[in-house]
Amino acid sequence: MQPSVVPSLEATSIPDFEGLEQLSFSTGQEHSSAGTNDVRVGIDPAAAVAVVQLSRPAKRNALTQAMIDRLVTLLGQLDRNEAVRAVVLMGTRKGAFSAGVDISELTQLTTGEAHERKFLSDLNGAFERFSKPIIAAVEGLALGGGFEVALSCDIIYAGQEATFGLPEVSIGTIPGAGGTQRLAMELILSRQLISGEELAQRGLVNRVFKPDEDVVLEAKKLADRIAAYSRPVVRMAKQAVLAAENNHLYAGMAIEKQLYYMTFSLDDFKTGTNAFLNKQQPEFMHH
Repeated sequence: MQPSVVPSLEATSIPDFEGLEQLSFSTGQEHSSAGTNDVRVGIDPAAAVAVVQLSRPAKRNALTQAMIDRLVTLLGQLDRNEAVRAVVLMGTRKGAFSAGVDISELTQLTTGEAHERKFLSDLNGAFERFSKPIIAAVEGLALGGGFEVALSCDIIYAGQEATFGLPEVSIGTIPGAGGTQRLAMELILSRQLISGEELAQRGLVNRVFKPDEDVVLEAKKLADRIAAYSRPVVRMAKQAVLAAENNHLYAGMAIEKQLYYMTFSLDDFKTGTNAFLNKQQPEFMHH
């Protein structure tokens, strides 16, 4: 699959940001390959905040390789852009944050191809390298890789209706973008869905907002406040916190990737993913 071509951020400035409805996202469709408008970006120059949106609502923002490529490149561009001091990552308004990696694409991967491409390593690396604060504003579903993307952010704001989960085991694979290193065993093995409020009690979600509150605008307000602080101090504060958090994380994620790729060679992976795509219950050979 060819990497998507990402347009310049020069045309994404927003002259008047009075609310999210006024945010004019750049799709870059005229400059990019098919489907790359599934990840869009808008910049509020007055506040020095960028808002990145996953926008594939028909598929609940399931992540294709083109979307991953574009998100990785956008994060690199935003990190280098001196006009941006903080980022909000959102999904579809009042829809899904992300239902995870697109299963129809995942079924085409073999263990060897996953190793060769270092599948999802570029996505993990993009978040690990990102030096500015990034806030996930989660509405609706955040499942599998979508949940892991939210966990890769520095702060998670969630709507009261937000639902999180790691269903990978039920389709014959395991989480492959950090989920096994950041979450309790029960969530990984049970396919249990969990609310933002329960995750807040566990310290994984920072704030939960009522239905009449706008989680994305609240995340934008927080980003505005952070962006007003000293740029080098914010960067050093983030670096210091991550140094403590990531002491053992990277080694664990390397093992996770190896095991994740190994599942692609299992008959149970084919059984589970095919059952998912055909909306059936899987009958695993090894149970």
